[in-house]
Amino acid sequence: MSRIPLTPVESVGPAARDFMRRRGELNAFRLLAGAPKVFDGWSAMVDAQLDSRTFGPRLRELVVLRIAHLQRCTYQIAQHTYAGPRAGISAVEISALSAEGPVSGFTDPESTVLDFVSELCTTGTVTEKTFAATRTVLDEPELSELLLLVSLYYGLALVLNAVDPDVDHDARPEPSS
Repeated sequence: MSRIPLTPVESVGPAARDFMRRRGELNAFRLLAGAPKVFDGWSAMVDAQLDSRTFGPRLRELVVLRIAHLQRCTYQIAQHTYAGPRAGISAVEISALSAEGPVSGFTDPESTVLDFVSELCTTGTVTEKTFAATRTVLDEPELSELLLLVSLYYGLALVLNAVDPDVDHDARPEPSS
């Protein structure tokens, strides 16, 4: 049960309503819409991340699921375990993302990105070795975008863990192409 009441969709402003129409009337969005002074800017960042062609849906969902597992965010795990297969992630791969320590079973570039995400989320930084390895698969703009993606979903996991909204069973996210 959510520790903060969820905002009814019919009471949000036009921009928030449009965002939820496109992205889903998810409890996470209804929760954050309770901060109308910043929700429109936050949702614009979500749109930018999901509409970006820098990372395909598969890699983006791998990153999100890894963060969800590292943060032990029940809500994100449930929502993105649903979205993962629609982005081409198998049940075995989804399970692998819950591993303590390094994950296995992914392509070399995916593993490099997941190692970067894991190290950043568990230690708060990355070593020179990890940074250099990631620079072999991502250029500077891609790496910057990865960092913004991590900050978005890591921060969202913190909020969701604190507030504990119910997992949506009717409204589900779909990966963007």
